[in-house]
Amino acid sequence: MGSSKKQTVGHRYLFGLHMGLSRGPLDEIVEIRVGDREAWKGSITKTSRVYINKPDLFGGDKGEGGIKGWLDVLMGDAAQAVLPMLSALHGTPTPAFRGVTTQYFDGQIAANNPYPKPWKMRVRRALAGWDGAPWYPEKAVIPLANGAIRAMNPAHILVECLTNRDWGRGLDRGVLDEASYRAAADVLHAEGFGLCLRWNRQSSIADFMQVVIDHVGAAQYTDRSTGRLTLKLLRDDYRVEDLPMFDNESGLLAIEEDEGGAQDGAINQLIVTWYDPIKDEERQIRVEDLAGIQATGGVASSTTEYKGLPTAELAGRVATRDLTIACSGLKRLKLRFDRRGAVLAPGGVFRIRDPFRGLDNLVLRVGTFDDGKLAEGAITVAAVQDVFGQPATAYLEPQPPVWTPPDRVPQPSPNRRLIEASYRDLATALNATALAAVPVDAGAVLAVAEQATGLALNYVLTTRVGSGEFTEADVGDWCPTAVLADPMEAATLVVQLASGRGLDQVAAGTAALIEDEVVRVVAIDPQAQTATLARGCADTVPVPHAVGARIWFFDDYAANDPSDYSIGETVQAKLLTRTSSEQLDPALAPVDTIKLAQRQARPYPPGDLKLNGLRYPASIDGDLAVSWAHRDRRLQADQLVDHGQGSIGPEAGTAYVVRLLDAIAGQALDSPAAIIGTNYASPLRGAYRLHAEVGTTRDGLTSWQKAGHTFYFKNGLLRTEVGDDLVTEAGDFILAD
Repeated sequence: MGSSKKQTVGHRYLFGLHMGLSRGPLDEIVEIRVGDREAWKGSITKTSRVYINKPDLFGGDKGEGGIKGWLDVLMGDAAQAVLPMLSALHGTPTPAFRGVTTQYFDGQIAANNPYPKPWKMRVRRALAGWDGAPWYPEKAVIPLANGAIRAMNPAHILVECLTNRDWGRGLDRGVLDEASYRAAADVLHAEGFGLCLRWNRQSSIADFMQVVIDHVGAAQYTDRSTGRLTLKLLRDDYRVEDLPMFDNESGLLAIEEDEGGAQDGAINQLIVTWYDPIKDEERQIRVEDLAGIQATGGVASSTTEYKGLPTAELAGRVATRDLTIACSGLKRLKLRFDRRGAVLAPGGVFRIRDPFRGLDNLVLRVGTFDDGKLAEGAITVAAVQDVFGQPATAYLEPQPPVWTPPDRVPQPSPNRRLIEASYRDLATALNATALAAVPVDAGAVLAVAEQATGLALNYVLTTRVGSGEFTEADVGDWCPTAVLADPMEAATLVVQLASGRGLDQVAAGTAALIEDEVVRVVAIDPQAQTATLARGCADTVPVPHAVGARIWFFDDYAANDPSDYSIGETVQAKLLTRTSSEQLDPALAPVDTIKLAQRQARPYPPGDLKLNGLRYPASIDGDLAVSWAHRDRRLQADQLVDHGQGSIGPEAGTAYVVRLLDAIAGQALDSPAAIIGTNYASPLRGAYRLHAEVGTTRDGLTSWQKAGHTFYFKNGLLRTEVGDDLVTEAGDFILAD
């Protein structure tokens, strides 16, 4: 009898594969190929799980098996959780892999062959993964090949390379001339000129952007009139008669070089290598100048690569463009202009006239532009005869590399402020022992500043007292800041901001400063530029603020001078902006000053000021009762207790000074002796525009600010002024300012 024992005839191999794709998130994953065979096809637009059931992809159990198992796609969202299966494999801690798109496959990867085959994924990305909101999303995607390819607009590629702070140049979008980039995006979208490109760190961002520029035929430069990065497509988008004309009487100083395009040896066949993203292969397209081949009696061929072109149709258009340039025999000139030539820019089109050379109304396009030395006054331009001026227009003229690096010259911060540190500021930076050791008459200085330019990294805080040398005190980060878009009353809690910078970096619960009032950020919406604030924190009280008052979200962004200063000393400071290439010359930095007032040692002003039980009443009729809440700087420590909260403390030796002032005349009407409690009943009678204020004293020091409110008051007698006479009478009345 034959044996009934089972025999092993092969093995299936099951793996757990964690694969990295790219920075994330992505717009969509549309296809997965393993061993160059389609394992899955569909649409994945968010973190999700799919089942791949292709066990016979490589021949099944009799061949090399196939793919069968669960695939977890982790897009890399900011709130992405740790995948449990990865946590089980790696233990604790296991990262969540946020910011990168990865995949984890768990299942069969082959049979009879223990070596995994290569995996490839076809993905799309144009709108996801931007640093903030996508720029001009309406034109970011360019459908090609009847929608099978969703290419990215080259203008959007350049904008993201310039502005992304994680992997790009990290420029503020305000550095860009957005109108020029939008215009270019519109043209490229209408042309169907989309690119499918991948960037990796083996090449620099500058090189990658130049690849994009060379693909589309464009110039990217810093406009000298605006100081902003500008994108200009090289297209037949002008009328010759509208172009600026230069001759010996209108700015043209000399033609230094005049090279005619020789026809002998000119290229008459061009082969362009492009990339098919659907088939994942390089392909070529060939264009020929038949007249040139016949004229020279042979083929002069050249090959160029445009790996970002995803369709044969687009590759043919670009090949025709380049061949037109190569076989046109265009003149190339080197020109010198006086300062009137400053209106030209890289990629710009202009005309020249030189009767002595037989040139009349010659249309040229700027290649390179050299301002020269200011003392010499001459501008040198390398230009080429514009292909669109020729009778046979192909498609467009490619621009030689003219990308100009952005200006890294450091500029002073446009808005800066020095702040004397409060007790709360010291409590956030020092431990209890060091805080208790701070002398009563000592003070510290903080600095905040708005980012100078998009390329400014941070700044060096330098300080001095008197006429000595400025010395380095700290390195500061740019502080998120904005201005008030609407007036702000003492009772206002929700504010509309304007001109905000860095608001997405502000965290709820941190401190901000509006003029001299410290507030706590309850909530903030960076996109809508609105904030909800808790008023009058630390040693400050709520006060009105006008439109345009600047708010500094300083809690995590203030530079700290570690020096101890004495009461009455005036500290001078210079903030020296730093870029990746240099530091601001101290001679160009403005000087900011602050005089120390023993702020950290002073008692806190009272909180929760009420008049007859009301906060901020418009008027009071009858007897006046003033009440307030205790505050204690030591007990509050680093906490941001707002004005409306109940009593804390008080600090030993605290007393309160109440004053009732005629808000019009400025004279004191009622000023009782210092009060230890939290209320005062005033005997004041009459009718006034009254200002009530309550300050704090302790150990001979008074609070840095006083709680106060101005309102209409009437108790018994009427007080009015008629001309120069004072009239007092009893009875009801209406009081006006």
